[in-house]
Amino acid sequence: KSTLVRALLGIWPAQHGTVRLDGADISAWDKQKLGPHLGYLPQDIELFEGSISDNIARFTKVDPEKVVLAARTAGVHEMILQLPDGYDTVIGSEGVNLSGGQRQRIGLARAIYGSPRLIVLDEPNSNLDEVGERALSVALQLIKESGATVFIVSHRPNILSRLDRVMVMNAGTITLYGARDQVIAELAQQQAKAQQRVAPANGVAPAQPGA
Repeated sequence: KSTLVRALLGIWPAQHGTVRLDGADISAWDKQKLGPHLGYLPQDIELFEGSISDNIARFTKVDPEKVVLAARTAGVHEMILQLPDGYDTVIGSEGVNLSGGQRQRIGLARAIYGSPRLIVLDEPNSNLDEVGERALSVALQLIKESGATVFIVSHRPNILSRLDRVMVMNAGTITLYGARDQVIAELAQQQAKAQQRVAPANGVAPAQPGA
């Protein structure tokens, strides 16, 4: 999955096929001009020493309105306001320590800062509590409504409800791809068949209808 994510972002060239952004091969884009059009939330989130605003704005010139918009969309605005100095709170070795969930939610705000057209989220809910999960769900809906393309990598099925299409990979190979409901139904069938094979092997007869 890491290779796929890097290819989508143009970090690594695709060995086969082409990644296109607005119809153009992503490798043909000027890297400096491409950056603002991409948003990326890595699995291992790294925030840098500086203010919350600096981190959300990717250490470019801070646009306060865009910073707050990104934070509101990510559902992290109220949490930031509760920090000692709000958006000016300094994080890092000399600043405030954040929990994994807080880092992940600020990382999401950074990924969507400036309204990029392609957003890649790698395990965006791995450190979230129930409140964070709900905020992420709302954020995904808002991002979709903005017209951006969102690509999500996740092992947790509770994020599927916000997706339009699902791709299943196993050992680096695509095993399923299609509309969300179609793929979910196929996965359910595969699971049912696997359970039927396991039950007789364990000496347990499959349950009969109405039993």
